[in-house]
Amino acid sequence: MSREDIYNEIKATLGGVGGFFEKMDDSMLENVWEATKKTFLSDMSVGLKVNALIALGAAYGLDCEY
Repeated sequence: MSREDIYNEIKATLGGVGGFFEKMDDSMLENVWEATKKTFLSDMSVGLKVNALIALGAAYGLDCEY
């Protein structure tokens, strides 16, 4: 999958591409996006708001501008 395809999928899913993904090397982007979908978007038992807060906390911990 190309970087543009991945960005389009991220935009469709999250509404935009955060700095976390933009700073990532091409070699890692697809794997990290797939892991992100599995981790934060597949299990919605805690709800979208809690999942979003977890993602935000992870981005903050990684010193991301997200």
